[in-house]
Amino acid sequence: MTFLGIDCVEFGASDLKLAKKFFSDWGLLCKSFTSSKLVFETQIGSQIIIRPEASKLLRAKISPDSQFREVIFGVRSVADLVAIAKELSVDREVEQDEDGTLHTVDDSGIQIGFRVWTHTLEKPQVGTIWNSPGNRRRINQVSPVYASAAPFKMGHIVFFVPDTKRAEDFYRQRLGFCLSDRYVGGAGVFLRWAQQSEHHNLFFIKSRKNDVNLHHIAFEVNDVHEMLGGGLAFSKKGWATEVGPGRHPISSAYFWYFKNPLGGAIEYFCDSDYVNADWKPRQYRINRFSEWHLADGIVQRDDGKIRPSLAAAQAMKAK
Repeated sequence: MTFLGIDCVEFGASDLKLAKKFFSDWGLLCKSFTSSKLVFETQIGSQIIIRPEASKLLRAKISPDSQFREVIFGVRSVADLVAIAKELSVDREVEQDEDGTLHTVDDSGIQIGFRVWTHTLEKPQVGTIWNSPGNRRRINQVSPVYASAAPFKMGHIVFFVPDTKRAEDFYRQRLGFCLSDRYVGGAGVFLRWAQQSEHHNLFFIKSRKNDVNLHHIAFEVNDVHEMLGGGLAFSKKGWATEVGPGRHPISSAYFWYFKNPLGGAIEYFCDSDYVNADWKPRQYRINRFSEWHLADGIVQRDDGKIRPSLAAAQAMKAK
C-alpha cells in the first residue's frame, strides 16, 4: 500500500457562509460554493469539503461538539485500493463509491476513506534562501514578506482517542504505517504513512475525556516568514489563536494554531523533519510540545516610539 497524502477532509456546517469566510481567510482556493456544498483546495489540489449539517451525504459526527466527518487518504493506484479493501473488509464494512473511493471506520471509530491520488505531487520549488555566518547565499535579494498565506498541502491530521495503542496497531498492522516517535504510557503516538516521509502524517493523543475527537489539521506553508505573515493576516481578520506561534522540538516544525469553528484547530506549519527507514523512533516521558511558544498569538500595537520615516524626519525638522 502506497500512501501519497491527505486527499480530502470533510466537515458539516450550520453556517456555510461563515465556513466560506474562515477557509478563504485561511488562504485556501474556493473552487465551488453552492447551497449544498463548499469546496476548498490547497496549492496541490487536496480538498476541504463542507456540506450543510443536515445533508444526507455526510458521515456521522465524530463527537457532539465537532463537525468533522471524514478524512480521505490518497493512494498511488487502484491496486492499492484493492489491497486496502481486501485487508479491511475482513472485519468491517467497506463501502465503495462509483468513482472508486473506499469508506470505512478505523478501530477508534474515526470515519476514514481512500482514493487514488489525482493531485499534483510535490514539485521542486525554489526554497527560501537563508544567510548565516560563513554562508551568505542571499545576495542583492530581499527576503520575502508575506501579506497572507497560501497553504501548499495538508501535512498531517491529529485526533484524541481513548486508546492510542489500539489506534497505532490499526494503522501499523493493517495499513503499513510507520512509527516515528511516541510518548510512553500511551500518552501519544506519531505515525507516518511511508518509511520516507515527513516526521508524522497522523498523530494520536490520549483523550482526557475518554472520547474520540479531532484535535487539528495541519497545513504546510513555505517557510517561517509565510507562517508568521499568514498568522498575522488571519488573526487581523478576527480569527482566534489556539496557541502560537512557536516551535515543536519533536518535529522541528514552526507552528501557529487557530481555533476552527467547525471543530478542533487548524495549523500553519513549516520546516518539519523528513525521515526515512534509518530513523530511530524516540520514547518521550515528558511533554515536548514546544521549544517556545506564545499562548495567544502576536498582538501588534503602537509602542509610541519614533522610528525612521519621512514623517518622522519632517517632524524633527519642524522642531
